[in-house]
Amino acid sequence: MKKDSNKYCRYASFPLVNFLFAHEEQVVGVNATDRPGQKEFAFVSTARLEELVENYLYGPKDHPDLQINVRDYEQARRQLLDLLKNNN
Repeated sequence: MKKDSNKYCRYASFPLVNFLFAHEEQVVGVNATDRPGQKEFAFVSTARLEELVENYLYGPKDHPDLQINVRDYEQARRQLLDLLKNNN
């Protein structure tokens, strides 16, 4: 995770990005990284975003934030893949 002046957080992990997007956290940018073919997604840094990331990475497996409707998760994945395709 990278933070830009505490305003934006950037993540390159697609599963994490998909999780955040499924929780209706808005992607505000997609940028290339130093690694060929890899992108990072920028989100506005909020307390809720940081809470979701913390729960995703370190929370107990039965935490309510980790329970996502499979349709919402799949829709988020499709939208992110479209975003990547259109951003090349």
